[in-house]
Amino acid sequence: MLISSRQHSILALAILLSASNVMSQDISFDYVQATYTFATVDLGASTDEIEGNGIGLSLSLGFTPFFALTLAVLDTTFETYQGIDVDAAKATTLGVTAHTLNASGSELFANLSALKAEVTATDDTASTSDSDYGYAASIGVRHRVTDTFELEMGISNVYVFDNADTSFKVDARYYLRNKVSLGIGYITGDSVDSFSLNLRLEV
Repeated sequence: MLISSRQHSILALAILLSASNVMSQDISFDYVQATYTFATVDLGASTDEIEGNGIGLSLSLGFTPFFALTLAVLDTTFETYQGIDVDAAKATTLGVTAHTLNASGSELFANLSALKAEVTATDDTASTSDSDYGYAASIGVRHRVTDTFELEMGISNVYVFDNADTSFKVDARYYLRNKVSLGIGYITGDSVDSFSLNLRLEV
């Protein structure tokens, strides 16, 4: 059967769309992830900095082809600063990620989350705590460079305790198996810089 040029173009387009769908499956927004972070806080008015580390757990579950529900919890413990111990700094976010495949096979994404932050500080005589609600918004791109290597870049804005902080993020991810990967990331912001190591399992 002869195929006209118009039919040939439609067939070629269908093949390209099918290939795009295959590539989009390589970048999953369905996963559970454990994270370990190293953070440095710049106090601005002081020349001193506070260093700390934290453990986090995050979950992303798609409920349509282009949207995923996200939940993340991060607990961070900091060193003593001027006689005061910050025993616990906890951030919990609940939000939605929208994502779409672009022409290069990368996934563009945007996330908007409600944020609850809790801080506990202890000195020699007393312990005080405070909490506040805010938001976290981010946009970025994920790109599968090879079958086993992925890069992610993004920008985020967080508002809590009447303070806004903008940060930039770069992640590199290596896939040990089809659905298991190790990641390393760096975030730099207005007052906080952090490195992170994570283990991700796609579901």
